[in-house]
Amino acid sequence: MWSKLQPTNPLLIISPYSICRIKSLFLGFLLVTSLAIAPRSLNAQVNIEVLRTDSLSLGRSGSVGGDMTFQTGNVDFIALNFRGRVYTVTPTQTRLIVGNGGLGFLARSRFASNGLLHYRRSYTAISSYFDPEWFGQINYDRSQRLTFRAVGGAGVRTAFAQGDWGQFGAGSSSIVEYERLTLTDSAVHPEETFRIRWSSFLTLRVVPSDNLVITSTTYVQPALSDFDDYRAMENLRLSASITETLALTISFDLRYDSGPPDGLSALDTRLRTGVTYTY
Repeated sequence: MWSKLQPTNPLLIISPYSICRIKSLFLGFLLVTSLAIAPRSLNAQVNIEVLRTDSLSLGRSGSVGGDMTFQTGNVDFIALNFRGRVYTVTPTQTRLIVGNGGLGFLARSRFASNGLLHYRRSYTAISSYFDPEWFGQINYDRSQRLTFRAVGGAGVRTAFAQGDWGQFGAGSSSIVEYERLTLTDSAVHPEETFRIRWSSFLTLRVVPSDNLVITSTTYVQPALSDFDDYRAMENLRLSASITETLALTISFDLRYDSGPPDGLSALDTRLRTGVTYTY
């Protein structure tokens, strides 16, 4: 996509290669910055399905975005969220890097922060029915008392049906998960956990018009050693294009943990609005 950025002014001395380098450095700065000040809260595993698109071209592309909540009066409350992703597409594979960050202030004091970095590589043209992939992720979430989490896994995904209307698909993978929590001395939940989980999902992507995309994804992640220990997640997202590069997004997230740390609710929900810039 960046190859289209050719200078039309003969006096312009910045080469297309320099422009690409500047864009790469700028996006990298945004991703690192978002991690430094903290990323996401609800999803134990980043929802890749909502990031998939049929319009990816060969080469490098991506997007950056964010949203803000601001409230004054009886409660002074500010919440900032940032997100960015970079795709690198070849005829046989797609590499994806995702960075998310969030920071919340209550009465001018930081009360919540979270951070996430996710890397995924998917392979195409290997099978007519399944696309194999592998991934790794690290994140933390102050609101969930999570100081560090590392995940690695591999699996496959497939599409049951697809067309101009969108796509209906599913996927399954095995993941290895390590978590470290900050808990009180009287807590029953262990401060460190190591689990091997089976992660499966169903996803529906509907494109009613050229300017609107609706995506719904449901994850279920039981522990292989104990199916009563599981997590369930749902994400519903609407993306409406304002211009060719700018879109308004509305997202609803739901997360259920059958065995949450002491003092935390098993169910979390969140409704967000924001904007996304795609390059």
